[in-house]
Amino acid sequence: MMKKMLTAGLAALSLLGSGCIFSCNDYVENAEFDLELPKRMPGRVRIGVFKNLSGSDRHIQMRRGDGQVRSLEYQRWRLSPELLLTRCIFGAFEVAADKDDGAPRLNGVIYRFEFDERDNRAHLAVDFIIPDFRAPVSATAADGGLAATRPVTVRCVVSAPVAKSGDVGAARAAAMSECARLAIEKLAAALNDKRTGK
Repeated sequence: MMKKMLTAGLAALSLLGSGCIFSCNDYVENAEFDLELPKRMPGRVRIGVFKNLSGSDRHIQMRRGDGQVRSLEYQRWRLSPELLLTRCIFGAFEVAADKDDGAPRLNGVIYRFEFDERDNRAHLAVDFIIPDFRAPVSATAADGGLAATRPVTVRCVVSAPVAKSGDVGAARAAAMSECARLAIEKLAAALNDKRTGK
């Protein structure tokens, strides 16, 4: 009896060991990526609310030709898209105190933050909303004495190619960093126009 139990135990152990050997999957480490901060630009802003309507989260999103969007399992962003873009704005401009009425409160809406397999490019679509912080419209009795503002929407729809050599994850991060740089340069030009009254 004892011999049968010992034989059965060894057989089970042998099967368990061989199962581990043959079913062992390669471990894939998650890679996290960040956007490079753009160069410093003239201008002061306050940070308002940034909404992310792109459907993208921390996982890198790939759009396919059949309308499908898939999340890459092992490649993701360090932060969500709205926080990544806000961080780039912090890097590009002087960020004023929240109570500083002399600087515009910048709001934003992200509509696209993804990569497209059809053209191998990064795509970013974002609206920056800037209130008129220089000269509010004169208050009237009709609006209860509140000064009205003229918000300006700066629409940025940009894309950048993903390099075909080297680490593909790093190449994607570099392409999206270029998109962020182009969008923030357009924002800087709009802020300058508002300051100078153009």
